[in-house]
Amino acid sequence: MTYLYKITKEKYKIMREKNCFWEGKIRKICELEKIDYEKLTRFSYGGNIVFSIDGEIVIKLYPSYVNEEFIKEKQVLEFLNGRTYSVDVPKLISTGQFEGWSYLIMSELKGTLLIDLFDELSFEEKKQIAFDLGKLIREIHDATISTKQTDYDQWNQFITNQFMQVENHHKNNGMNDEIFTQLTSYVDDEILQRKEQIVLLTGEYTPFNLIMNKVDGMWRFTGLIDFADCFVGNAKYDLLGPIAFMFYPIEGLNKIFLESYGYTNNELNQDLQKELMAYLLLHRFSNIRFYQEKSEVAKKATSLKELEKIFFNFK
Repeated sequence: MTYLYKITKEKYKIMREKNCFWEGKIRKICELEKIDYEKLTRFSYGGNIVFSIDGEIVIKLYPSYVNEEFIKEKQVLEFLNGRTYSVDVPKLISTGQFEGWSYLIMSELKGTLLIDLFDELSFEEKKQIAFDLGKLIREIHDATISTKQTDYDQWNQFITNQFMQVENHHKNNGMNDEIFTQLTSYVDDEILQRKEQIVLLTGEYTPFNLIMNKVDGMWRFTGLIDFADCFVGNAKYDLLGPIAFMFYPIEGLNKIFLESYGYTNNELNQDLQKELMAYLLLHRFSNIRFYQEKSEVAKKATSLKELEKIFFNFK
């Protein structure tokens, strides 16, 4: 018998797809928590082991070597559950430990992940998503503004570390050689010196975490999940995922999204383009080659300046 506390990071990579093994562990957690159920269904997306229990509640397991993710998600859910937002977030029900691993039990949000729908949506539906997502991100940012010096210090250290690793990061992600040579001259020290508003970041406002439902015959963004990667930092960092994953290839969506977030037309300028592009390069999960694949124009770009104007087009 294999116990969870014996599973190393390397072994976890091998065992992630062994559904029968994980289902057995979830069944034991249900016994411990006295949860009656008829059906267990594993979710396919994400790095964690996540199961739906009868479509009503979710159990999420955290490997022992990333227990900080469990702590973050628990804290963020507790905070968000105390407030009302324009879309739903899961309700935290219980937490616990099993064989050395932590787990969260939370309500399941009904609907379909945007990743399974986005390409099929109408332009009007995509415009509505851009508007609704900008509004939600602003709501969360406004509710989580920090003035703690420790939060500023941690953010500055994060950005400094990303700056030091930027070449190695993008080399490993297969960045075009011609663009790669421009990295260090493009991302200068200026961006590291700015002191702007610090807020709760997810860095994960992507189609993998947005729940959709039909409302009056139209697909609408109704729920947000997954807060394991949250930390605090510059608010602009949270604007990158929606633009790079979804909005930039479709004219008008960037502008709708950013204006809904709160930017004025005058603020949608070259300075903002440069700053957002610099933060995109410094993002911990940045993959420029992947973003380029979403647009024929972006694929042909030969400079970071070109990509800056393509990714962050405000027309």
